[in-house]
Amino acid sequence: MKQKITIATRGSRLALRQSEIVKELLLQRFPELIVGFLEVTTTGDIDQTTPLSAFGNTGVFVKGLEQKLLSGEADLAVHSLKDVPADSNPELMLAAFPQREDPRDVLVTLNGISLEDLKPGSIIGTSSPGRQEQLKILRPDLVFKSIRGNVDTRVNKVLNGEYDATILAAAGLKRLGYTIPSKNYFSLDEIVPSPGQGALVIQANKTNTGVVEMIKQINDETIEKQVLAERRFMQIIGGGCKYPVGANAEIFPDKVIFRAVAFKPEFGKLKKIKVETSLENLFEVAENTARKMLLVK
Repeated sequence: MKQKITIATRGSRLALRQSEIVKELLLQRFPELIVGFLEVTTTGDIDQTTPLSAFGNTGVFVKGLEQKLLSGEADLAVHSLKDVPADSNPELMLAAFPQREDPRDVLVTLNGISLEDLKPGSIIGTSSPGRQEQLKILRPDLVFKSIRGNVDTRVNKVLNGEYDATILAAAGLKRLGYTIPSKNYFSLDEIVPSPGQGALVIQANKTNTGVVEMIKQINDETIEKQVLAERRFMQIIGGGCKYPVGANAEIFPDKVIFRAVAFKPEFGKLKKIKVETSLENLFEVAENTARKMLLVK
């Protein structure tokens, strides 16, 4: 008998594309598998007006999918890793990290206008404190306004003139087939992205051991080491949607560059740290970087 599994996913075009990616990876490994989707509307999908920072680090795009795993209605859930809180549900596990796209951020403007060409006072739509605080360093003359909605909605708000620009993850834009002008990418030194940005994660119920073992077959161990280090920094420093936290481990053949950024009221200013290390020592470096950042005045 062929085995059937159900993937819980949000209904946005990007979420469905990400779930399709996971389906394709599973079918490459298990061609006899039957894979179905269960679309879930999350709190973050319903409330399109409240700034994300007001929700805190509560998994506003994740909890609805987790409920389907806990009830047994779905076997696994596919998330953008950056949406998953640092302390996820203990009954569930992040079982595999199968793919990571470009982790950088991108400036989306009408006609591909670059950051340098934006007029002073231009309105930038972003609900991310991290992006806002880092962009202030590059262009302190810009005006920031909260923006909500999926990728297509945010892009259209710029094209319709509601905002002069917005900042989005390159990963989502690429997965949806958008063309990105090379001049509109932010370097990892300019804006350190959210921990896990660009990475997909497959979540499952710990008791569903057969599915967990199946999922682990499409895990990428290098990506896992990258993103777990980034998330460990976030866990120690605290944060998420409430205040700026960014972390990225850039992998090279002979080294890893770990970048981190954070702002907390007691810091008084945005702190950035950049460390060169190895993949073997990455997790420890991420922990030490967070502790160092908390100590330095």
